[in-house]
Amino acid sequence: ISSEAKVYWINRNEGDEWQSTCLDQVGHSGKSIAPAGTDRENTRHHHLLIDVDKIDFKQSIPSSPNHIHFGGGQTESLVELLPGNYSMQLVLGDMTHTPHDPPIISEKINITVID
Repeated sequence: ISSEAKVYWINRNEGDEWQSTCLDQVGHSGKSIAPAGTDRENTRHHHLLIDVDKIDFKQSIPSSPNHIHFGGGQTESLVELLPGNYSMQLVLGDMTHTPHDPPIISEKINITVID
C-alpha cells in the first residue's frame, strides 16, 4: 500500500453542526474505489464509523448502524442521525471489508446534529 494513500472528508469538519439528514461526501487518494466484492488490485471502498472507539484492523468491518458501508463504491451517501453529538471516522476496506495494513483511515472528527 502506498504511503500516500489517504481517505478524507470533503464536506465535514471538526465541530460542524448538521441537520438530522445530511449528505456525507468523502474523498480518497492513492487508491481506486470499487464496489465491495471487486477483486481488482489497488481498489477499495469507504466505510463510515459513527461513535466507534475501537477498530480491529485484522477483522472485517461489521455492518451496523455505527458501521456504514459504502459498498456500492460510492463516495457520498445520505446519513440520518438523531440530534446529539457524534464522532465520525472513515476507513478504506478491501473487497471483504477488511482494513489494510497499515490502515487507511481518516482523522476522527466530532459533529453535532441539530433538529
